[in-house]
Amino acid sequence: MINFNRSQSLGLDINRHIAIDAGAGTGKTTVMASRYLQHLLSSDQRATRLLPSAPRIPLQGMGAIRCPSRERTSLDEWPGLLPTETVAITFTRKAAAELKGRIRRLIASLRAQPVGQDDIDGIHDSRLRNQGDVAMLLSLVDDAPISTIDAFLSSMVSPWMGLVCEDPTTEQVDEDGAVFLRDEAIRTAWRLQRGIDGIEAGMSGDIESFLESRDRLSVLLGGQGSSTTVVKGMLKRSLFVEEASRRLDVVNLDNLDADSLNHLFTAPIADFIDDWYTEFRGYVTEWCDAWLDSGAQFVIGADAITGMTRYRYVQHLCTLDADEQIERLQWIWLVSHAITTASNLNKIVCNALYRARPPSGKGWPSGVMNKGDCTLSNPVKDMITANAQRHALDIREMLHTSQGLLIRVLGQSSHLLNPLFDDPDEVPGQTAYPPRLDVELPQLPPSREMRLTTELELQVIRDLFTVHSGVREILSRLKAQEGVRDHDDMHRLAEDLLLTRCPSVCRTWYPTSVIDALDSMADQPWQDDHLFRAITASQEHAEVHSDLMRRISLLRDLRRQYRAFIIDEYQDTNPQHFRLLARLWGRRKLEDGEPQPPASQWDPTICIVGDMKQSIYRFRQAEVTVMRRAVAAIREMNREEAAMENRTDSLRNPDAAKDPRPIPGSTGESTTFVRSSELIGRDANREEWISFHLDDDENQISSESLMRRREGHIEMSTNHRTLPRLMNTMNVLFRDTFSQRHHLLPGPWHAEAQDLNPARESERVSKLEWILPTRTGDGQRPLDLEVAIDPFEYDGSDDRELCANLLAKRIAALLNGDLSRVYSAETDSWLDVTESQLYLPEDIMILVSSHARVPLLIKALDEQGVPAMAGKQGLLMFRPAVQTIMSLLWLLTSPFDKSAALAVGRSAIVGMSDSEIISHLSSSEGNQLDSLANAAPSEGVKSLLNRMSYFVENGSVRQAIDVAIDHSDLLYAYPREGDRQDIENWISLYDRIAATVGGDAALIYGRLKDLSDLDNDGPKSSSPGSGGAVQIMTIHGSKGLEAPVVVAYDIFATGTRDSTFSSSENVLVTPDIIAGRIHPWRGISKPQSGLWTIAHLFDDGQQRAERRRQFYVALTRARDRLIIAGGPNNGATLTSDGRIQMKRGKGRQNMGYMFLDGLAHASIQAGEEGCSWSTGGLDQIGKTLTLDPASLFQEAHLGAECVTGISIFHHPDCFEETPPKSLVESWRERMELAQTPVSEESEDKIRKISFSHPMTSHGLDTAWACNRRHWLSSKLNWNAERMDLVAEESGEQYWPSATEFGSLFHRLLEIGLANPGSQSTDLNSMWTRKQQDNLTNEKTIEEVMAQSTISDAEVVERTRLRLLHLGKLAREGALGKLVSGEPYDGFTVEGLRTELPFYFSVEHEPNSLHRTTWSPHGEQVISLVESISAVFNGRADLVLALRDDSGQGWLQVVDAKTKQCLAGFNPRSPLEGNELQTVADKESPYASTPAEEEIIAEHRLQLALYSLALEIAENSKPESERRKILPPAIQVSASGRMIRMHDEDFKLARIDLISLVEWSGEIAAAGEGVQPPQRLPMSQEKTCKTCPFYRGTIKLCGPIDEKLGPS
Repeated sequence: MINFNRSQSLGLDINRHIAIDAGAGTGKTTVMASRYLQHLLSSDQRATRLLPSAPRIPLQGMGAIRCPSRERTSLDEWPGLLPTETVAITFTRKAAAELKGRIRRLIASLRAQPVGQDDIDGIHDSRLRNQGDVAMLLSLVDDAPISTIDAFLSSMVSPWMGLVCEDPTTEQVDEDGAVFLRDEAIRTAWRLQRGIDGIEAGMSGDIESFLESRDRLSVLLGGQGSSTTVVKGMLKRSLFVEEASRRLDVVNLDNLDADSLNHLFTAPIADFIDDWYTEFRGYVTEWCDAWLDSGAQFVIGADAITGMTRYRYVQHLCTLDADEQIERLQWIWLVSHAITTASNLNKIVCNALYRARPPSGKGWPSGVMNKGDCTLSNPVKDMITANAQRHALDIREMLHTSQGLLIRVLGQSSHLLNPLFDDPDEVPGQTAYPPRLDVELPQLPPSREMRLTTELELQVIRDLFTVHSGVREILSRLKAQEGVRDHDDMHRLAEDLLLTRCPSVCRTWYPTSVIDALDSMADQPWQDDHLFRAITASQEHAEVHSDLMRRISLLRDLRRQYRAFIIDEYQDTNPQHFRLLARLWGRRKLEDGEPQPPASQWDPTICIVGDMKQSIYRFRQAEVTVMRRAVAAIREMNREEAAMENRTDSLRNPDAAKDPRPIPGSTGESTTFVRSSELIGRDANREEWISFHLDDDENQISSESLMRRREGHIEMSTNHRTLPRLMNTMNVLFRDTFSQRHHLLPGPWHAEAQDLNPARESERVSKLEWILPTRTGDGQRPLDLEVAIDPFEYDGSDDRELCANLLAKRIAALLNGDLSRVYSAETDSWLDVTESQLYLPEDIMILVSSHARVPLLIKALDEQGVPAMAGKQGLLMFRPAVQTIMSLLWLLTSPFDKSAALAVGRSAIVGMSDSEIISHLSSSEGNQLDSLANAAPSEGVKSLLNRMSYFVENGSVRQAIDVAIDHSDLLYAYPREGDRQDIENWISLYDRIAATVGGDAALIYGRLKDLSDLDNDGPKSSSPGSGGAVQIMTIHGSKGLEAPVVVAYDIFATGTRDSTFSSSENVLVTPDIIAGRIHPWRGISKPQSGLWTIAHLFDDGQQRAERRRQFYVALTRARDRLIIAGGPNNGATLTSDGRIQMKRGKGRQNMGYMFLDGLAHASIQAGEEGCSWSTGGLDQIGKTLTLDPASLFQEAHLGAECVTGISIFHHPDCFEETPPKSLVESWRERMELAQTPVSEESEDKIRKISFSHPMTSHGLDTAWACNRRHWLSSKLNWNAERMDLVAEESGEQYWPSATEFGSLFHRLLEIGLANPGSQSTDLNSMWTRKQQDNLTNEKTIEEVMAQSTISDAEVVERTRLRLLHLGKLAREGALGKLVSGEPYDGFTVEGLRTELPFYFSVEHEPNSLHRTTWSPHGEQVISLVESISAVFNGRADLVLALRDDSGQGWLQVVDAKTKQCLAGFNPRSPLEGNELQTVADKESPYASTPAEEEIIAEHRLQLALYSLALEIAENSKPESERRKILPPAIQVSASGRMIRMHDEDFKLARIDLISLVEWSGEIAAAGEGVQPPQRLPMSQEKTCKTCPFYRGTIKLCGPIDEKLGPS
């Protein structure tokens, strides 16, 4: 049993709703798996007391449980929850598989009885009554809802697709296909000219309004291209657009006004704006009054002739009231705008009222005279300015805060959108208040700077929502036409199914009042108030009311299915996921006599697990605020149940949680829980109730934490991953990372620091390292190519490249134990820090912020001999190897294109020089592929190009590509594993597109080119993780992973250039608002927009907050060693005394600055202020750090519990002193190596192999009749289907297919055929078990028909009657007589087997069979085939165990055939029916008509094979127990006759069988170049007419003299 700490044990409390706030490495997955198990095993828990069980029907039937019913508890009597009632949601498929695997292992370890000493994995749990219960639970776990949210919703919606959509398609569109469909939807939208066009494209509603909005956006956004980019950005973030629509309540866009947006501006500052405004206004008023002293000479002398100066405008504002918060916000902004220079307004330190006077920029006069220009006496002037300066300092102090900056930005945005105060009277020439653009745009811009009017801003929002909605409808139509869906579609269908809104399929016929009611769901999605309103509104519409009630009933049925939810990674849940899951937590359907609902608003028991510090998937539209709301809701539900729910009082305690696990030695249900004596002793001391008052170290917790625990909010803070000193170092860094001093925009998206308590015990030592490339000089590079260049010494080298090379050397040293040292500036010497502890490559994880960083890293590691693998390496279509393959495909599809020939000729495939290719193309005409072959630089390349040309001529472009990959120099030019993976990914993409557009290579090339044009939306270069290599991945990709060594690479560039969430697409989409970047005139600045400003503020603030959470995720992946790699943008240099010096920039906060800020904070907390990290205090912006590596290695100044030192590696000399080589010297060495190659003499020995190939019985006779047919299908992999120019239209189905009918009749024989049984000693009971004749039993027929796929009732009935008739014929024939116990032809039946399985092989040694393959240098022998085994694996329909009159035992194969049993069959008059119904000699055991002889001939080899299988099985028995093999027979179902092969025919069939098997084996074993069998002569045309390659209107094969192709 797992030894949980206290907080983990509290997570097992299944009698409360629980929110587990699980820090990194605290074991949340283990807790989730164990909690899941407790739900299953505990008979007395909240869910069992308060909720009825769902219908307990196993999803795959009880047959899936490998245990007799007497050895397990029945599902109805199972006391706990079943896996099908317990939902476990995780974020990724990998995490879901891991969680399900853990749950399976926990269940599999359970024992119903005390375990023995040898059972080291078993755990005795007394709650299990039968060991068979384990098998039952395991079988149910396979179908349990343990999955991602997408998979869970899909499985829930799929059975009800017909109810929520008109086109129930479930095929998932791939990522590339989704991009194409989005682009096509946008193109379609912009092609529309009239409303009727929109209807045809799938639109509904006011299409003319859509067209007007589209055209307006095209003008406002600067053209169709810009507006297309905006719409594309919105489509990629449709969920946020819909969420913004919900929050703005824009069901009716005409009702959208400026006042409805005020909450966006006031919500972030609502808690403090009133007090802030009052204090600020007082200071501003006092400042104004100060300048009015002594007759206001400072002011009057500075007044403008017309208009208001800055001072006069502030003075005017002081006379105006601002009662509402939105007014106060704008008032503060207008004052700030007047007293601050424009360039400083958006800075925290804005330097307002410099020298106590307003500035004079933007042509707007200050309004306060300079001191020297004022005529007052100096003492008076000094007194006035000193008084004004004192008040100005108070104003600056308030403005120089994050709150001050937030108010300024929000006030600016609000005033831009909806000004509540008039602009100042304009001073001629001032540009501080530019003109506003109205809805009707002028033809020319009124000025270089502009603002938007309120109506224009609102119009843009309306247009964006309108166009987005319209394009989405078009996109839905396109997806329906393609027969695909994406995750967004499934989520919308889930919303319709769960009635979060009016279902889309109902909007066309539900009354408006019902639709509005259904669309009015409140913020608490588990409540059904909107449904009650809809029910009331539907009362007058009987059909609508009936449909609505059916949907509500289904919703409550769905809720009833689940009694517990466990949801992982909740911090990455988006609002829609929260809404959909919470819909299932409301009231369920109850039957009479079932318990009343719980006292709280939630029915099932809810557990969410997450860590707000690890919420980093905002780009997937996740919101950290969702978890905050969910935690608050959990606490509220627990408070309600604690106050009002008395049925669970015995399960709850205000000071403790009940541990559901049994305790050894206790009474009642929990008697024992035993695996070993160790566990007995440890577990017996465990308390039944876990106190809320103590933490994991048995210390008292705070009253606030106690209250959180009582209300279900559990913090897990004991880290089991990271070494203690390294963990403590991270803790102190993160305290600053998440400090409020970094919050430029206050909001609920900021995470809070949480100290993680290290609990890992290890002999390893915590290490913190910094790869800081430091230049030793900045001189100009020498021009002499003979001079070696040290990149650290000269200017022009890239800092990122230096960092990658230095990091690669460090990793090589960790892997190999090579020299490592740090420099001591104090002693001018090196300090050896080499370690004996070595790592494996797979122990190291390098985290990057962008895939663009990966190729440089791979190259540097490769040069150091370090194996590395990256999950993704950028865009696939721009990878070097892929671009070469694309050039080849271009030429193969356009062989007359000289540009394509140029690209291929210069590529690694051909390898021509510039002069060679130019010379060639200047005189080349016609087919460039053939021409290239003639001009190829070598015979091998010429042969390769000719081979590709051959494949192209024969329509096999795909094979031509394979030849190029296998036999050209492509993989020599691109030898890295990542390059090979790129080619594999491209081939896979090629095949996927081919499956979509057909095999036309030109169409495939066009689609691939379209993918190239998608840029960042195109397919990514990805590689599966592999062992034995350093793993390189993004921070997002590392989520949930860990490694002994983690490298945070290039962190000083991570965050410096954060693009806002979607501003690059000229649209900002947040859950609160959407804004388009209006830019109607190119060449001048974009107009100022209030909505854009506020959206940018929210987006930027959340992006910054998320970047800090990414920093936390990156660092907490490390177990033993954390390596920081990179330096500031301006680099690091060496001082004259050998110290490292670097200047801290003033730019945007990046992860590197977070690291430095954390070090400064840690050193100050440790009492080391003034050390290298904190010279000058906590704020290090703009300061210069001076570092001595050796000194910091010996003392890090971070505190006694943190790492003792930091290893700083700044130069390659830290690892080895390798003198650099000049460029000329490097090339000279390569040339010498190329000119004097080292030859290795070796004899290529031909491998001798044994070849095995599978064969089937059903194709033997057709292969014998025509060897070429077998060759086409098995060797060339042709599908055995006829090819037609126009597909045949299938008429109305009268009978099932012949194949299905045959299967049904075989099933009838299997379960309905009698067996007389016997006492024969050489047959086991499976042969001799007696069975009654049920061939015409109605129940037997019904059981058979239940397995059919026939849906038409008339066809079902016809099929049923025909089976009854054939069953009657079988009973009356020879077979029926034999199995009833009667003798026939001198034989009696002693037993029989139906569907008898067989598995055997036929071996032979071919005569000198070599496997060859094509190569550019001729055919190559690759192996000698010594033996060939043909493997047969199948079932014989029926085998009879017979005894003749002499007492000899026999076995006989009987194969039932239903030929001629459907169309043309006459059940009343056989003579008027099919040929096989006619019988010449009823008593003869042999064929008596040509039709019977023909059916025997058609299956002679198949029958011989079955008989051979019996013979081989019999020969393995002792000779005395063997039975002889009787020639096989066919049960002719059309007549009921059983006809046997003649002995001579049987012997010949065996000979032919062996011959065919040997020939087929040699064909399969041979390599390329095998000559195909000849076509049949015209005399055998009858055989061709049965072949699918001949029967179609396009003849692919046929008799020798017949022309192939279209007939």
